[in-house]
Amino acid sequence: MTRGRLLRSPRLLNALVVGMCVSVTALTWFGYSATRKWQRSSELLVQWHADETADLLVTALTRDMRAVQESVLSSADWDRFMLNPPYDVSYVVASAFARYPYPEAFFGGRGGTLTPDDVMFFTRSERPPLWAAEDEEPSRFPVTIRRREAIAERILDRIRSDAAAGRRFSIFEVRLGDHVHQVVTRLLYSDEWREQLDGVFGFTVDLSWVREHYFPELTHEVARIAGAAPGLTLEVVDQAGIRVASTPDAAGSSDPSSRRPFPIVFFDPLLVAVDQPSDFVQREWFVQVGRAGDPALTAAVRSADRTLILAALSLALGLIMTARAVRASESLSELRAEFVATATHELKTPIAAIRAAGETMASGRVGTSTARQEYAELVVQESRRLSRLVENLLAWSRITDVTDAYVFAPTALATVVPRVCQEFGHQLRSAGFVTQIDVPVDLPLVRADATALGLLLDNLVDNAIRYSPTTRFLRITARPHRDMVTLDVGDQGCGIPADEIEYVTRRFFRGRQMVANGTGLGLAIVKRIVADHGGRLAINSAVNVGTTVSVSLPIVRDHEEADSRC
Repeated sequence: MTRGRLLRSPRLLNALVVGMCVSVTALTWFGYSATRKWQRSSELLVQWHADETADLLVTALTRDMRAVQESVLSSADWDRFMLNPPYDVSYVVASAFARYPYPEAFFGGRGGTLTPDDVMFFTRSERPPLWAAEDEEPSRFPVTIRRREAIAERILDRIRSDAAAGRRFSIFEVRLGDHVHQVVTRLLYSDEWREQLDGVFGFTVDLSWVREHYFPELTHEVARIAGAAPGLTLEVVDQAGIRVASTPDAAGSSDPSSRRPFPIVFFDPLLVAVDQPSDFVQREWFVQVGRAGDPALTAAVRSADRTLILAALSLALGLIMTARAVRASESLSELRAEFVATATHELKTPIAAIRAAGETMASGRVGTSTARQEYAELVVQESRRLSRLVENLLAWSRITDVTDAYVFAPTALATVVPRVCQEFGHQLRSAGFVTQIDVPVDLPLVRADATALGLLLDNLVDNAIRYSPTTRFLRITARPHRDMVTLDVGDQGCGIPADEIEYVTRRFFRGRQMVANGTGLGLAIVKRIVADHGGRLAINSAVNVGTTVSVSLPIVRDHEEADSRC
């Protein structure tokens, strides 16, 4: 009866309708406003990634472009060079050629009155300069020694004027052959007042070659290593806006989101600021980072708009989906935060140990050879631990996405197991572990990637050490079984609860009875390596009794072994 009177009351009915409309409108408005702010935050995040990527590429370019002048020309090795046979300086040049692609040639000469005949050129054997004679037979050594009086005269003409001014460096551009080259030269003097020139050393850079080869290759390498965010494109453009280098998807990018200038100089401007001549024109190129239609951001915007429409049509469904999304986001954020905190702690621990040992040894407080040996073993142990942590972090993404990165070959467990045990030798001895190794040398060969197999065993031994706080025991055995070889790694540690065994091979999982730090990636990587090798993984464990991990790998068949020998 009350409900009927309520429906028949126009004021109450209108108020109810208005209230529902206001509620839906308010919810839609707040949702719309929050979504647009979230979209704006996403755009700011993309912009931040663009700025970070641009700064990274500029830093990589400028550091590499000035590295030869800083690490080679400024090295004390150049002060002790010999240009007479057997040309010992050739080995320094060969090392520089191997590390840096942009120097086309090094040159040098000694004497107070330098003549073109005194200047020797050291060029790449596999990439001779265009001004070199075509009929010359290249050297078998990576460096070919040449004399080019005409080229030397063009270079010396400019160097003499800088030497007269007492400069430490002579930097200029000159046309050699058909291309313009940038020449960076270090001037050596026989007196501290820089009045008597004693020698010159320098290198040339073919600006046409670096435009066509150096910048595109370095840009692609930085984009590959840095892992630019999805939807971001990298470009290098010259002062006229002409594209010099770019990532493959840069053709469809919009206006650049981030733009950074960098000078086209193959030396450190700060180092030679006092000696830089006034007639040297310093050009600037630009690194540009743009968007090629970020698929993640586009999908997010469409999903947000769709969510707003559904929320307006169905308030209840929108609230449920929002609650679920919030809970999922919180769970993912908590998982990531925990992993980052753990990984950071795990990485800092060996770094701190290495630093403490190094500072102790450097301070001279270690008096005996035995103590120095112990500190050295500690540094080696912690550096291997740090390498293993980094390899685990890198290996997870690598073996998850690139399963063909393995190089399978017949592998003997009798060679892999002792090598891994030797790496953990100091750690096992210092912790007082009783170790039992039973891997017969006549075991059948298994089809495996030796590097991946070593990483697998590293993680199993490391887990056995971590989770054996009281009883220090490690057992590694191997035996053939039908068409496989089974490798067992066992300990007498704290063990794994039965309800957690099925989860320990999931990434980032860490048990509730964990007694040691860890990233939660070890057994996940082991499981993936075993699966990629076509093997089987079994874990037998009991709390306070110990854990045995069994890995079964396929035996190499006769025809596979013959193929590998061929």
